[in-house]
Amino acid sequence: MNTLTKRKIQNKVALSLSVLAAAIGLFWLFFILWDVFRHGLSFITPDLFTKDPVPPGFEGGGLRNAFVGQMLITLVAMVIGIPIGVLGGTFLSEYGRHSKLGRFISTLSDIMVSVPSIVIGTFVYAIMVKPIGHFNGWAGGVALAIIMIPVVIRTTEDMMSLVPWSLREAAFALGAPYYKVITQVVYRGAATGIFTGILLSIARVAGETAPLLFTSFNNSFFTTNLNDSTPSLTVTIFQYAMGPYDDWHGMAWAAALVITVAILFITIAGRLLIKWRYRS
Repeated sequence: MNTLTKRKIQNKVALSLSVLAAAIGLFWLFFILWDVFRHGLSFITPDLFTKDPVPPGFEGGGLRNAFVGQMLITLVAMVIGIPIGVLGGTFLSEYGRHSKLGRFISTLSDIMVSVPSIVIGTFVYAIMVKPIGHFNGWAGGVALAIIMIPVVIRTTEDMMSLVPWSLREAAFALGAPYYKVITQVVYRGAATGIFTGILLSIARVAGETAPLLFTSFNNSFFTTNLNDSTPSLTVTIFQYAMGPYDDWHGMAWAAALVITVAILFITIAGRLLIKWRYRS
């Protein structure tokens, strides 16, 4: 057997294993999606979005409180996490690329991306829940923001680093100060990538349950007061799935379907933006 034939065989074996691995991953992905759709689609009704939960053992009701609470907590996380993440990525890309502080922050961001979310939940519990003496929605928003920040930082840094340095030099040659170069040149060139990173970070925190168990906890009533325990969709799914009632299980499947579709939509939108950016 000559060298060329041996390399062709190795290439076919490697390609076959890669295709098999991809097929196995896609099988389980579609299996999970089909299972969620099969169990949850029949429980998607207007009452699910317009009515609040009923007492245990009674039929009917919905999850309006959980949907509103989830949106409020996620909104708090976005207001905190997105500006800090974008500014942190800007510092790493433009000011701290060769400094020890920049390398330290970059390494810390890489570590924070892989930190288990329950660890972040216990940390926020220790600084924002235990001193106050009760759960609150603000703590849940801060916990999700801490999860978002390293994702946005890394994406922003990478996208801004892709902007050619010659564009900055051209702006400097026209007499533009550095902050205008960043806002008018670099941000415009990296806007699509930064926006994609923001979408992916939102998708990252949209399905988190563990941090909210330690921070906002949950609430069976409709409320927009984040100073007290706040309902959330993910914690409600967890509690309903563990409950003994069939209608609870059905609403848990329906809520899981809503979250799954939302995350899929955000992820696909992010991928399409990346393709559009590179194609243009």
